[in-house]
Amino acid sequence: MSKRIVIIGAGLAGTTTARELNARGQAVTVIDPQAGETCERPPLSKHLFDGSRHHLPYHLESTEHITFVRDRAEEITLAEAAAESRYTAETQRHPHPLENHHATAGAIQLASGESIDFTHCILATGMEAIRPDVPAYPDALPVYDLADAEWILERVNNANRPLNVGVLGSGYLGMEVASSAVAAGHQATVYLRGDEPLRKQLSAPVRQALFDKHKAAGVEFVTHTSSPDDIPADVHDLFITSVGARPRLIPIDGHRPAHAWDVDESLATSHPGVFAAGDCAIVTAGPYALDHPWACEPVAESHGKFLAELLGEGAGEPSNKGENDSESASGSGPEGGPKVWSDVPWHWSFQGPEKVFTAGLTSPDADDTLIRHDPSGSKFQVFHFDGPDLESRLVGVETFNWPPMQAAARRVLGGNNIPTRAHLEDPDFDFKAHSRL
Repeated sequence: MSKRIVIIGAGLAGTTTARELNARGQAVTVIDPQAGETCERPPLSKHLFDGSRHHLPYHLESTEHITFVRDRAEEITLAEAAAESRYTAETQRHPHPLENHHATAGAIQLASGESIDFTHCILATGMEAIRPDVPAYPDALPVYDLADAEWILERVNNANRPLNVGVLGSGYLGMEVASSAVAAGHQATVYLRGDEPLRKQLSAPVRQALFDKHKAAGVEFVTHTSSPDDIPADVHDLFITSVGARPRLIPIDGHRPAHAWDVDESLATSHPGVFAAGDCAIVTAGPYALDHPWACEPVAESHGKFLAELLGEGAGEPSNKGENDSESASGSGPEGGPKVWSDVPWHWSFQGPEKVFTAGLTSPDADDTLIRHDPSGSKFQVFHFDGPDLESRLVGVETFNWPPMQAAARRVLGGNNIPTRAHLEDPDFDFKAHSRL
């Protein structure tokens, strides 16, 4: 049979894959209750209080090659392996034209009772917010989808005075909400378990700089809040939760992983013909393996482009790439082996006027980093290495309020001239000039 690619999920990873496959002339089916009507998540938390656009639609439309199935996928059942099956480990990881002989790998069972067969399935189901009960504020909501954001936005727009906003959780989304509220003239109090925000996301120098900036701007922090039960009532006009999210996982032959789908360097799961991308995938091999989902929009988009290139081979001419596309969809494996997802992962968080970026592999627990400031001392970068010695290679960079240098970090990490600790300890070493090599 001909190749039949089915994507479950119409977030950024799924939408990007579908759009790229469409550009290659490859037919694809997208299963999602809101297929074609999804939107980007980050603006939901950044623009609730400033009157600007708070969501960005993905604008994916059905075409000759894209079919929407507005239904919910309930389970995947795999076809029995046959002796003549072409789904070896190699064809799963490095698909290529099979002269119209693609085997059916399985079927997706829908909530409507129907099923859809596939030769290749991409799990791009994203994450859903954890929604803790806050006894003092039973209408507390996270800012994780458009419906929640619009409900909160209505409250903000109808207010005739500055609001007192409570936030439970101090990760990226929580800090974006609190800082943007204060920047717009409201009050904001953040309740956190530990003694500083962003403990799981950023290294000590960056999170301390943000902590100091937010406190100076007027954000209040209540540390060591062990339970939502400890939050006082009748203080806040609006309460928002941000205590994390969990991947949406669809069982395969009755199996559902504990955390997310493990994938290899080609984003393939252990199930023949099944791949995973974006927030529901843990990349376990390759240059950017991690022990949890990357859970950031640039990676979701990169995964989508990679899988479209991987699975769309032979469907038509590749779509046009940017002139300087160092973050293109894929890289070849050693000696022409399976293609490897090798884009530099990066993330940004705009917290009121403060801007923080990461690129590559960074660790919140790193204690052997190197810091470089701009001449004013107000902007800086934290450099992470693969070891403590002078010849250790750069593997990741955090950037605080210095966007041009974030772009330089991405170019350096994506290039072939990776500097060492010795380079960056040299005060005469020009990191930005090095990024142009």
